[in-house]
Formats: sequence, structure tokens, C-alpha cells
Amino acid sequence: MEKLRLIFLVSMFINSFIQAQVVPQGFLVNNEVPTITIGTQVWMKYNLDLEVYQDGTNIERANLAFSRSVVLPSWCYYNYDISNDITYGKLYNGYAVNDSRNICPVGFRIPTRADFNTLNSFLGTNAGGKLKEAGLSHWASPNTGATNSSGFTGLPGGYMGDAGSSSNITLQGYFWTSTSNGSTNYIRYLRSGDALFTESTAFVLAGGASVRCIKN
Repeated sequence: MEKLRLIFLVSMFINSFIQAQVVPQGFLVNNEVPTITIGTQVWMKYNLDLEVYQDGTNIERANLAFSRSVVLPSWCYYNYDISNDITYGKLYNGYAVNDSRNICPVGFRIPTRADFNTLNSFLGTNAGGKLKEAGLSHWASPNTGATNSSGFTGLPGGYMGDAGSSSNITLQGYFWTSTSNGSTNYIRYLRSGDALFTESTAFVLAGGASVRCIKN
């Protein structure tokens, strides 16, 4: 009897261990994700900082460098320095952004080009200033027009290039969209030197930028 009980307990442990290898992301992160409502949209209040997809599998970390020759979905810290994580979150390459497993928390997704167009139109004149964190705690001078009246608290997390270079922290914040223009995805960026929320297709998928998720 004792032997049967032991076998049963061992089998239960093994079964639980196997099931624990991949669990929904919602069980791995705080379900109470801080959000901000702007118009009809609900956005995450902070830049994305997760290391797992919604199915619980790990997003690869780029330990050395983002590379033109690597198409693996991955993330890194700005300049590979973990001290940047607490303020700016992680930087993700476009392959991670495009991965169907979804890097955003459960209930959220990568914004589309149309989502950012809606946000920009709703805020109107000086939309970038309304999105940027005010003051010079994280933004370099002059941080033109920054009021953060939207509550978005946009930060200048910079970017990681596709050859491992890092640039523009404190000067610019770049945000991926899920919308392709054929060769890469559209992004929007904020700059210290103006109050705009500018669209660009200058980024390559192998480079790293911030992600701000929107609620489904």
C-alpha cells in the first residue's frame, strides 16, 4: 500500500512539473496591469518589461547584440545595462513584435499603425508634448512642449541598432507598431527637441525599440 502511495505521489509530481513548463502568461505576471485611458483607447501606463510570451514560453534574450543576420525574436536592455530596465523597460526587436505568441500581457496587444494614428489625432496639436513625461528627470533638455497631460508618460528609452549599437537614450523614445510597410514595421517616436509624435519606417526588424501595449 505504501509503495502504491509513493508511486501515485511521484506520478502526480511529474505531471505537475510537466504542466508547469508552459503556463499562460497571466499566471506569471500581475494581472492588474497599470493602464491609462486616452480617448476611447486604454494603454499600458509603462513600457513593456516582460520576458515571456502569452503562452508562457520565454522570449530569447539578446546577450551579445542584435544582429542583421539574426531573425530570432528577442529583447535586450538598452546598451545591455540592466540598470536601464527599471525606468525604460526592455527593448524588443521587430521579430518579437511580430511573433504570433504575443509579447504583450494577456488582454493586451501590440498597437497597429491605425491605433497610433487615432492617438495622435485625438491629442491634436503638440501631441508629442502631451505624451512625454514632463521635466528633465529622464528627458534631456529642452524636452520641448512636454506636459504629459495625457498621462502616457512617454520616456526616451533610445534604441539598439542591428549591429549592437545603442543610441539616443534621454533624447528619443521609439515605439513599435504591428503594421508592416513591406520590409519593416512602422514606428512612432518622441523627441526632446520637439512636441511631435512622428511616424517612421526607418527602423529595421533586427533593431530594438520600446513597446507600449494597448488593451484588446
